[in-house]
Amino acid sequence: MLSRILIVTAAVVLWTNPMLAAAEVEVLWLGHATVHFTSVEGKVIVVDPFLKKNPKTPPKYRDLKALGKVDLILVTHGHRDHILDLKELAELSGATVVSPYGFALNMVSLGVIDGEKSIGMNKGGTVSPIGRGIKVHMVPAEHGSNVDFKMPGLKLEPGAPRAVDAGPAVGYVIEFENGFSVYHSGDTAVFSDMALIREFYKPDLAMVCISGHFTMDPEGAAYALKNFLKPKQVIPIHYGTFPVINRTPAELKQAMGNSPIEILDMEPGQSMRF
Repeated sequence: MLSRILIVTAAVVLWTNPMLAAAEVEVLWLGHATVHFTSVEGKVIVVDPFLKKNPKTPPKYRDLKALGKVDLILVTHGHRDHILDLKELAELSGATVVSPYGFALNMVSLGVIDGEKSIGMNKGGTVSPIGRGIKVHMVPAEHGSNVDFKMPGLKLEPGAPRAVDAGPAVGYVIEFENGFSVYHSGDTAVFSDMALIREFYKPDLAMVCISGHFTMDPEGAAYALKNFLKPKQVIPIHYGTFPVINRTPAELKQAMGNSPIEILDMEPGQSMRF
């Protein structure tokens, strides 16, 4: 009887004081496009694993074991700077890998990922492979996608071509248990249908590429954020890793002008809670 009273009392306290019931999602940026999310219930999602040869990744995290358990890996496209550590991390962690359908087919056939732990999907699809409280939506991106056959671990025949098509490039919107949602742009140019990402999913936080050359630059990202995506906050990613992608968050801030969207200028290895 006493235990029942305590449970009811606790429920009433949490209902009348919602801040006591609030739980947070941790967002850890590991440089370039690699992001490590820890959900309210401790589920871990890694997007685009590129760590061991990533010059911006803190030395600690170049040892993949430092990531601890990983439940889910999301792949936005097949370029080396987004999947170089995919095979090793998937084998080390046993995580399920979500990726564009064409990428999944080719990577399973080439021995990069385990077909039993692979979910291939396409833009517009939604999956919840680590629990119904977490939804993963695959959304469009404007970018190329192929896999370089110099990737470690690929099973290739002599004389094979240099690269294989990896399906479309995509982004993701992740909805967490506490209602917080984040948009990871992957590599993309600006496109007007980003407005549909806002209309359908209303992400609280956007993590967007700003590098230029291969993706939208700070001015393009600012235009997309102000006119199409309109999140509450933005974290710029995918910049400064190599000499050719040398644009900066300071340039994004200047391009954003007096926009009410808050820019969170993070350093690789820094985490925030939402």
